[in-house]
Amino acid sequence: MLNPAADSGRSGRRRAQITEVLEGGGVRAVWHVTKRTGDAYEIVRGLPDGMPVVAVGGDGTVHEVAAACAGTGRVMGILPLGTGNDYVKALGIGDDLGRALGVLLEGRVRVVDAGEVNGVPFNNGLGIGFDAEVAEGVERAPSYLGGPGRYVWSVARLLWGFQCHGATLRLGGETVVESKTILVAVALGTTYGSMFRLAPGAVLDDGLLDVVWSEEVSRTEVLGLIPSALWGTLTDRKKVHVARVKEVGVELSEPVPAHVDGEMLSPTREFRARVLPGALRVIGPT
Repeated sequence: MLNPAADSGRSGRRRAQITEVLEGGGVRAVWHVTKRTGDAYEIVRGLPDGMPVVAVGGDGTVHEVAAACAGTGRVMGILPLGTGNDYVKALGIGDDLGRALGVLLEGRVRVVDAGEVNGVPFNNGLGIGFDAEVAEGVERAPSYLGGPGRYVWSVARLLWGFQCHGATLRLGGETVVESKTILVAVALGTTYGSMFRLAPGAVLDDGLLDVVWSEEVSRTEVLGLIPSALWGTLTDRKKVHVARVKEVGVELSEPVPAHVDGEMLSPTREFRARVLPGALRVIGPT
């Protein structure tokens, strides 16, 4: 499943290289090329039962393929050719294409969790607030900055106008937390936005969501939180909290931008997310 627009249009030029490596390993490659958002999902849904599928592109392509595979027993592989490549990091594959090809040929099938928010499936995570605004800004960032540079550009652009939102979190259907927060992240994977480790303790197959949220913070405090997010120590900060639950409800004081796996959702005030234990079968390292 190839997204030729991924990696600023360079992914399509990798097709011959990928085919050569796969066929050298005894695997016949049948290519399906997407043209627009939603194509990958529809194509996978139309494949014969039991046929494995490989997402070749960025996190958006992986999101669609995973959504189509969740709960079906179909095995999916991933060849990272995108801007962020977050999910392959959580799987331990990394974003090097050569290594990913080796994993595809010699790896093992892992049974991992998926998630669902307001009826929309996700494989890596849900971001509400600042996190989602960063993801949205990446799409407008100059392409010459490259993957990490586009995320830094987006963060810098948002710092001057950010606001905290009143939020009520219902964790696991029981614990209620009231907060003014800059973001709420509901994570299966560890990394968002290419290099921000918002949920460093998240595990893909523990049957739980890692919910990370902040208290009200100033611009100066946000500047201090960003390095922590890069270093994987965000949840050690005094004004940042984490809970591991099977489901979470988030109610905001006003409609707030949100994303799943980097794909934007319509702004809304209420989110209901739950884990789908063991819903995905993904090829990972041995």
